[in-house]
Amino acid sequence: MTDQDRTMSSAGQPARPLPAGAPPLRRSPRALLLLASAAIVLGAAVPLRPGHAATPAATQRKKARPADRHAAARPPAASEDITVTGGMATANGVTNTTPGGGLMAPQTVAKSRSTITRDFIAKQSPTTNAIAMIANLPGVVAASTDPLGQSTTAMSMRGLMQTEIGFTYEDMPIADSINYTPYVQAAVDTDNIAAITVNQGAPDITSPVYNDVGGLLKITLRHAADNFGGMANLSYGSKSLEREFIRLDSGEIGHSGTKAFASFSSTTNDEWRGSGTFRKYHVDSEIRKDWTPDTSLAFILSYDNWQQGNYRPMTMAAWHAYGINYNYDKNYTRGDYNWIGLNQYTRRSLIMMLPFKARLADGLHVHLTPSFADYEEYYFGGTNINNTRSWYGNQPAGNLNLPAQFTLNGVPGEATVEQINPVPQKSFVLDSGLSWEKGNNIFQAGYSYNYVDLLEQIWYEGVDAQGGMANHEGAYPIRMANGVRYNTLDQHFQHQMNALYVSDTLKLLGGRLVLNAGLKYLMIFRDMVNRTPGAIRYAGGAYAQPLPQISASYRLTPHDQIYLDATTAYRAPASVEAYGQLFSPGRPGPTSSFVPMTGEYAIGEEIGYRHYGLVNVALALFNYNITNNQVTSNVYIGNLPIPEPIQAGGKTSRGAQVELGLRPWHHVSPYVSAQYLHATMDNDFATNGVLLPTAGKTAVQSPEVTAAIGLSYDNGSVFGNFSFNYIGAQYATLMNDQKMPSYETANMTLGYRFHSVGFARHPQIQMNIVNIGAENYLSGIQSVTANAHPVVVGGHTIAGAAPLYLVGGGIAVIGSVSTAF
Repeated sequence: MTDQDRTMSSAGQPARPLPAGAPPLRRSPRALLLLASAAIVLGAAVPLRPGHAATPAATQRKKARPADRHAAARPPAASEDITVTGGMATANGVTNTTPGGGLMAPQTVAKSRSTITRDFIAKQSPTTNAIAMIANLPGVVAASTDPLGQSTTAMSMRGLMQTEIGFTYEDMPIADSINYTPYVQAAVDTDNIAAITVNQGAPDITSPVYNDVGGLLKITLRHAADNFGGMANLSYGSKSLEREFIRLDSGEIGHSGTKAFASFSSTTNDEWRGSGTFRKYHVDSEIRKDWTPDTSLAFILSYDNWQQGNYRPMTMAAWHAYGINYNYDKNYTRGDYNWIGLNQYTRRSLIMMLPFKARLADGLHVHLTPSFADYEEYYFGGTNINNTRSWYGNQPAGNLNLPAQFTLNGVPGEATVEQINPVPQKSFVLDSGLSWEKGNNIFQAGYSYNYVDLLEQIWYEGVDAQGGMANHEGAYPIRMANGVRYNTLDQHFQHQMNALYVSDTLKLLGGRLVLNAGLKYLMIFRDMVNRTPGAIRYAGGAYAQPLPQISASYRLTPHDQIYLDATTAYRAPASVEAYGQLFSPGRPGPTSSFVPMTGEYAIGEEIGYRHYGLVNVALALFNYNITNNQVTSNVYIGNLPIPEPIQAGGKTSRGAQVELGLRPWHHVSPYVSAQYLHATMDNDFATNGVLLPTAGKTAVQSPEVTAAIGLSYDNGSVFGNFSFNYIGAQYATLMNDQKMPSYETANMTLGYRFHSVGFARHPQIQMNIVNIGAENYLSGIQSVTANAHPVVVGGHTIAGAAPLYLVGGGIAVIGSVSTAF
């Protein structure tokens, strides 16, 4: 089920400690470098115009005259999608035209929205990911377990967790379809991202997601270039980091309007804490045919092979006692299920989409995008079970014939085993829409369909006296005497979503006043079969929800805009565990009860102001009322954390956010963002038959103050940027009896671009320093609990349960050499 994923806990490690992988693959030979060299030599034979391979899709269309650069910063009168043109030519798409050093592209849509462009993205570490790169935006809290951005990364926005936020890649959903954990690292390499757009809090009526209560994150691809060429990047750094990346662009093939690109990357590094390792192979590709600017068909494919050792989750007590030394063990001893070799995570992902758009008539446009995702995930954890005293659901498992048995606490027949939690899921999405513009009116209508088939199982494999296994992914599982594979979890889950929307936009007063009203009708059906003996066999849910929204914006001057919006959003219960019971090898009854849950519903309002010019300003006030708010906790089966939703009742969130960014001036672009948030629980929390007094308490994972400062410099040759983030303290329990301290992080980039030499176009060197001066700190909350300490209510004592936290990484240095060709 899923940073990476299983359910990245609301805080961000997959709810199961992000694991990673299976037996380490052999290091890739330097064949990749030979491939890069061959490609560069081939590129040398075909001279290219400077910058052809580097500028984003928008800038490839035309190079703006110098006079156009100031105009590019003004918000277009009617468009919601911002295209920045002009600027310099570089190997990686930097144009130095976006205000705030690439963090504040102009917006006109009547809702809070921020977009980062290649001006910022290309200057970050090539190992990072989309969530880490938006950490400077107002209201965004990004938590990571390592500074390279390779392993667990999670986020919240305006106090709403990432499982309440929609994620799309080229308008294709890229989150676990049931647990809502985002797969941003699996979707696309950083080198191939053109822009990342964030709607803070407001859903997008046209987006084919169904969990965007807290807003939406959209990743845009750097499409195939118009001219033949490519790009190569080599990166090395802390923790034995090695990363190679190469991209080849075909350019237009003949005069057919067809062009393509393909890229490959290989990354290895040691993990930040403990003795685990990380390895990733990734492929991105696209082939597209453009008939006209309004009519095109493309095929986009991404493949990702991810392997990683888990980071051990940590309570506050363990943090104070051991700090960063609280890790899985490097070496195996008999009975040690905390050995790193037993606690891993692997994922193989395949994403395909076929976006089509066409102009049917004057003002009439249609788009249709079928897409398919196949995620093969494995969560691994170690545990000890008994050869003859284990349970299969509510039945004795009998003799399991376990290897390497020993006596534990006077009980013979104990053995260490590998828990294998495969969570394969396949998802098909069909997204379609029609837009008709007539005079000063734009009408839109659309339909989305999503089908998901997901299995969740836990089976076991024996471990010998040295910790060895016949097959890491359970090809030779432990079987009972009757030959049946020994499972303690066996669920089959199916999901279907149908969504219809209509929207109408009216432009008045010469386009200065824009009014919009829309309605989305969301229908979800889920069915689950639990084949574990003694479990409730059939469960599921059917949900239908109308979601209206309205907005208005008024352009006071060519540079100033005010707007307001009112939206509604809905999310069906997260996690397959919201529909079924869990069982443990050590007891006959279920470890969790099954209580049907209702979906989460939100009503939000915003009012905002924008100014664009040399200095750019965006202000917004917001209010949200949420019913059936759900937060994520964990229940453990052996050493595997399984995400478990907590229905926390109503929630009210109010606050203000601000962004300030300077358009590049004398090569300098500063940026500032901040948010104030007041989020409270509306109801007491029911547990064990009593009500904990939580009404009025601060909501979990809702820091009161967050802020960021950025400074960018780029004169075409010398470039660099600096960013600083402050994240206020966050409560980890509904009772507010334990909180995570505030923390600060800072990152810096330094680089130099050389003149083109022969086949090498715009070569450059770059150094990224991440977590400058960082001391050990807790970066996020993995698992929320009701109360950390015992609470007495009406004569009843409610035992405390410790929340789990993510630990931030230390300082990292990454050096990169890149060139276009």
